[in-house]
Amino acid sequence: MSQQPAEKKPIPWLLMSLGLLIPIFIIGMAFLAAKSDAETKKKYDQQHAEIAKKFEQQKIAEQAAKAE
Repeated sequence: MSQQPAEKKPIPWLLMSLGLLIPIFIIGMAFLAAKSDAETKKKYDQQHAEIAKKFEQQKIAEQAAKAE
């Protein structure tokens, strides 16, 4: 009754690589989203400033029209 050596299971390289790549991918996407959000915020602030400037000009023009 000799026991046969137990077969060693192969290391699941695919699972290990996915275990490393998935968090790296998530972190990369988070940085990409943050960068994109910063650019969008910059554009939004610029548009907001332009609209505020136009509104002020319109307000001044209306006041000038009332004064005449």
